[in-house]
Amino acid sequence: MSRKQFFEKSKSLVIHNGAAIMLVFIFLVVYIASPDTDDLCSDFGAVSMNYMNGEYYRWFICLFLHHNLRHLLSNSLALLSVDSLLRPFLKNRQTIFLFFGCGVVSEIAYSIVTSEPVYDIGASSGIFALLACLLICYVRFQKQFQLPWYRPEVVVVLVYFVFANSSVSSFLVHVFGFCAGILAGTVMVSAGFITRTDS
Repeated sequence: MSRKQFFEKSKSLVIHNGAAIMLVFIFLVVYIASPDTDDLCSDFGAVSMNYMNGEYYRWFICLFLHHNLRHLLSNSLALLSVDSLLRPFLKNRQTIFLFFGCGVVSEIAYSIVTSEPVYDIGASSGIFALLACLLICYVRFQKQFQLPWYRPEVVVVLVYFVFANSSVSSFLVHVFGFCAGILAGTVMVSAGFITRTDS
């Protein structure tokens, strides 16, 4: 591969996966600038409505926060992978809409159903919404969705889907995010907002 081809390919990657790259960059900056994870959880994490005290901004801000470096890296890798697989179907603004829209809905649902002061932070609710949209695209555009199982992004997504549920709170937000993604993805595909963009 020549230098020109390398830069052209890199430029295409940044353009098409700009949303995921931007989000991962923000995650990294926030993590580096975060003084104490425990304080962040209690100050900005999504929590039961019994302990929300009208601080509804938690549902949005918690999507940018991570417990530790492993949490950050696993979410970042999963986000980049699922966004790469969705590249033929979603534009950057649609990725942002699904990530934040479904992510916030998931955190709201978590606050409603839980009664304990267990704080949730992390981008996984939005990532699971994108995973759900990926499933919708696979069902709807199956003939165009030719992906070998051993493609790195597919392996990452499958491993993440299976092993990301490390606690009851994470399991709940993942289920809520996935359900929100199924609903939003179905509506967007049916309305023609999601099509194969590179065909």
